Amino acid sequence: MKIEIKVPKLAGDKEECVLTHWYKNSGDEVKENEAIAEIMVEKIVMEIKSPATGRLNILIKENEEIIEGQVIGSVNTP
Repeated sequence: MKIEIKVPKLAGDKEECVLTHWYKNSGDEVKENEAIAEIMVEKIVMEIKSPATGRLNILIKENEEIIEGQVIGSVNTP
């Protein structure tokens, strides 16, 4: 089953941010609630955690601008 990874709701009235770093690579195994990426909103860094245990599939490259609710990857569960 494929579970989407989405940009979480951002603080205040901000809707845009930058995906600054992936901690894992596409194809890597990840665990539920494991930090897998970081985003930056106006100099504030936030971690994105995996929604499930499985294999990571990355859709957005590092340093790309993203918006609240955007799908940036997925986790394929066994």
